[in-house]
Amino acid sequence: MSADALSRERILAAALALIDRDGVAAFGLRGLAQQLGVYTTAIYWHVPTRDALIAGAVELALRGVGSRLPGGSWQQRLRALLRRFRAALRRHPALAPVIGSELLSNGALDLPMLEHIVAALEEAGFDGAALVDAFNVVVAAMCGFATMELARAPNPAGHAWADAHRARVRALPTGGYPALARHLPRLRGNAFILRWQGGAGRPLNRAFDAWVEVVIDGLALRAAAQQMRTPPTPRAS
Repeated sequence: MSADALSRERILAAALALIDRDGVAAFGLRGLAQQLGVYTTAIYWHVPTRDALIAGAVELALRGVGSRLPGGSWQQRLRALLRRFRAALRRHPALAPVIGSELLSNGALDLPMLEHIVAALEEAGFDGAALVDAFNVVVAAMCGFATMELARAPNPAGHAWADAHRARVRALPTGGYPALARHLPRLRGNAFILRWQGGAGRPLNRAFDAWVEVVIDGLALRAAAQQMRTPPTPRAS
């Protein structure tokens, strides 16, 4: 590809493809330039740094998450957003390490998504500082479960770590922990901490459904409590 044919969109698409293939840690400007068939200086004309490339790849992977979401109650709208975000990240699981854990992922500012969250929370009855708290709950819920679910084994190229951790979990000395002993057979391999496979290959669908309902029900209870304590702030015309 000639330098003249480059565009920010093409560069970010190539960056996302490399991250999907090799992971964020292995991603670099030199490999991207080789993939595109250009000098690294040609990339700098469009995207100034490696961090900006990763932020742009996140933006591209999550593009459209907040657009054309279904209507309905505020609960239905937030459920749809949580599910759509997880689906987008599951298509690009190698990005999970930087979603939420690095502020550069904040570069993917999706205004329709932000509007969707704030409007839903406003309809729920949140206002003022309570709305800010609820907003942070939604974003943490959106990013937290999916990034934990899609966490990779320390050595994704082999099975040594997975085999060793599976053996550790199976050999846990649960004699003094009766509740854990009762439920460990079902928890093994299916629960955070006690699993040895990432969610890209073994999704935690039932747990995610439970997570969504706990978040939505908790927000509803909190909104009701706020409305009982304080009258709403008049909106500016």
